[in-house]
Amino acid sequence: MLLVLALILLATWIYYSVKKPDGFPPGPPRYPFVGYPFIERHLVHKHLWRLSETYGPVVGIYFGPQRTVIINGWSAVKEALATDDLNGRPESLFIKYRDDGETKGVMFTEGEFWKEQRRFSLHNFRNLGFGKRSHEAVMHEEAQELIKEIEGTDEGVELQVKLGVSATNILWALMGGTRFQRNDPQLIDLVESLNKAFRAGEVTGTIVDIIPIARHVMPKNSKFSITMDGMYKAKAFIENSVEEHKATLDPDNPRDFIDIFLIEMSKHADDKETTFREDQLVSLCSDIFTAGSETGSASVSFALMFCALYPEYMKKIQDELDSVVGQERLPSLDDRPKLVYTEAFITEVFRFRGPAPLTVPHCSTRDTKFQGYNIPARTMVMINLYSVQMDKEYWGDPENFRPERFLNPDGSLRKDERMIPFGKGRRACLGESLARMTLYLLFTALIQKFSFEIDPSLPFPDTEGIAGFTLGPPKFRVFAKSRF
Repeated sequence: MLLVLALILLATWIYYSVKKPDGFPPGPPRYPFVGYPFIERHLVHKHLWRLSETYGPVVGIYFGPQRTVIINGWSAVKEALATDDLNGRPESLFIKYRDDGETKGVMFTEGEFWKEQRRFSLHNFRNLGFGKRSHEAVMHEEAQELIKEIEGTDEGVELQVKLGVSATNILWALMGGTRFQRNDPQLIDLVESLNKAFRAGEVTGTIVDIIPIARHVMPKNSKFSITMDGMYKAKAFIENSVEEHKATLDPDNPRDFIDIFLIEMSKHADDKETTFREDQLVSLCSDIFTAGSETGSASVSFALMFCALYPEYMKKIQDELDSVVGQERLPSLDDRPKLVYTEAFITEVFRFRGPAPLTVPHCSTRDTKFQGYNIPARTMVMINLYSVQMDKEYWGDPENFRPERFLNPDGSLRKDERMIPFGKGRRACLGESLARMTLYLLFTALIQKFSFEIDPSLPFPDTEGIAGFTLGPPKFRVFAKSRF
């Protein structure tokens, strides 16, 4: 009888561990304990898109115990981004462990907490010059320092870390009010650690999501450990900066975002329910700092790599820059409307290798009906922007890098509503304006000054990039030849 009971219990457990909710979107089978483990980790966004060939644009899948819906194709993606019931955030173990067991910050929070913190952050970053002309001088200074550094070598240059230092300094000018020396070892170590963390991250989860206690025995070279190392370093960096700001704070003369948040904290000192707490400040800055510095540098790296791979496009950009800007000053934001081919090239970079093939995971906040399917509350929703940017039926030849697709017959810039590399709606990337401005100013400054060639001593770069939490460039090296 004990054996029979055990078999009944086992059969029951297997049944419920493979069962999907009624009306759940079609998808691959769910296996006990592991869900659906047959994901191509290298380029997960491509694998998730291929599932739509079998199951349609809305795919139901399980990653370990995590119930998930994948959204592919423009129609479904557009609808999902506009659906408030899908604007929540699932629990992120990486963020939870970083924040000592409680999810804080702005990237993975939701509800009123998220609304208040996002509204406060956007308002004050904009006042500080986030993505505005008032921040242009900081970017020009960083571009000039980067140019000097590149000019100082006759050897091949690996751009990723150098650009990461630039992107970090540009962002930190607003957040922390200071600029680091480009050869600062702490800064370089932080940039390298964050690059590794974002490449090691797996959006579909790791063994730790299935067995949380496994985090205590993960080796240092595991993807989980590499990711947490980058997050912990960024958090420690922010914590030290907050302490320095507290010691030198002048409430009447705030210098940067950290000062502004500390002043706001003092206004809510007696409110036990306030979201303006020091631990929230650290988490908020960690979110913006880690994501902003990494994605900013990745986009510029991709743009320069494609210039080196397609010298005919680089020549057109340089001719346009020489005609509109000349060679006596750096390109400015005022030049941007006249640099039509340059803008078309940048737009094609975002289409071809956008920083986020998959948006930051969404989550259903309640039981929801979407395109005829039932999505239970707290289901993770992964929105595949790559499926929009590489749709052959719409773009014709999406696998070809071709800036001219964004030029009208009269030579003007063609805008396209499907170009949403930073997402769309209430959950669109908070740092989009700064990321676009950073790419434009750093890229045009470097292309104005240098012609780039791929170093043939290294393997030809894989233009697909390296997927992780975001999409980053492959390892490549260039020779930078000064134009004047």
